[in-house]
Amino acid sequence: MPHLELIAIIVDDYDPAIAFFVDALGFDLVEDSPALTTVGGRPKRWVVVRPPITVRP
Repeated sequence: MPHLELIAIIVDDYDPAIAFFVDALGFDLVEDSPALTTVGGRPKRWVVVRPPITVRP
């Protein structure tokens, strides 16, 4: 059965994006780490969220 394993989404502001996925959609925040800055000097972060893990009987 096909499934979606990974998708990258570029956002302008990390905190509202994290709030949307975690607070509004109920995803788990797996990682939030600093990353290299952009060419223009803007800070970047590596953020990983995932849907909650459900255990099937």
